[in-house]
Amino acid sequence: MKLLKRVLLFGLLVFAMQHLFIAAVPKLIFAIAKMRKPVPVNTVYHAGKTNSSMRKVVLPNPDFIYSACFYDVSNKDLVITGAFPDSTKYCSLAFYGDDVQPWYVRNSMQGFKKQYSIRLSSVNRVQRTLRSKTKQGVVLMRILLTDTLQLEQAKRLQQLFKVNSVPQND
Repeated sequence: MKLLKRVLLFGLLVFAMQHLFIAAVPKLIFAIAKMRKPVPVNTVYHAGKTNSSMRKVVLPNPDFIYSACFYDVSNKDLVITGAFPDSTKYCSLAFYGDDVQPWYVRNSMQGFKKQYSIRLSSVNRVQRTLRSKTKQGVVLMRILLTDTLQLEQAKRLQQLFKVNSVPQND
């Protein structure tokens, strides 16, 4: 009986630790990444061509060029604007919550308009607003480069990727 109680207690402890680990680790990863970001919150950072020494993005793909923006929509909404390349070139805009889980992805192959404008908010709105799953997170733009000639076009697209704060009650 004593052995059974110890085994059950050990099992309960393992179960509790596993769930605590699963719940805490993504938030910890996000907090560390947010501390290491090179620009303030709600500001876009454009990375150069990816190589093996780049560690701003976990496991970066050398075929992509990245832009990122850590956001906080606690008190203000964000208007995210930019442009996708033509439909023959891949580009994506991915939204991640503070739990490091993607909750919305839009890409150039889905038939969206070339120019985009997305209002990101933490409050419910009627139309044309993307409601963030978490008040803080990151927006990541990836542009595929299939040859070195596309790098200049990708850099121009990066410069069009902008984030502006607006009041939530507008």
